[in-house]
Amino acid sequence: MKTKGPAPGFINHTDHHVRIMSSDQHWMVHDGEMVLAQSRSALVVEETGYERVIYFPPESVSKQRLIQTDDRSNCPFKGEARYFVLAGTENKQPIAWTYPSVYEEVASIQGYIAFYEERVCLKEGKSDDILFPSHPA
Repeated sequence: MKTKGPAPGFINHTDHHVRIMSSDQHWMVHDGEMVLAQSRSALVVEETGYERVIYFPPESVSKQRLIQTDDRSNCPFKGEARYFVLAGTENKQPIAWTYPSVYEEVASIQGYIAFYEERVCLKEGKSDDILFPSHPA
């Protein structure tokens, strides 16, 4: 996995932290009845100044339900972000993002997909708490 090298943000902001943890929880994202992602191997990211974010492995996301936009942004701690909107709707507000190009300190999130929790429904649970309906990958 190739990275962009060291993150420049940490040089100027030594008190800023990005903590990435594996999760033993079951996670599901849906929009109404439509399941967008589900995983038992998501990553939990805690970053200084932000709420916790769940990153899903790319194979656990229903990519035909997402359309990648041309929008990009750069985070000095994580790398270049790309955004997704929900397919088949008029709403063109992004609901998810990914970092296809990351800095070495956060290499484990490269290619994983995170969702805006205020724009979709994110559920977590243990073993039998959540039933995951199948969805096309």
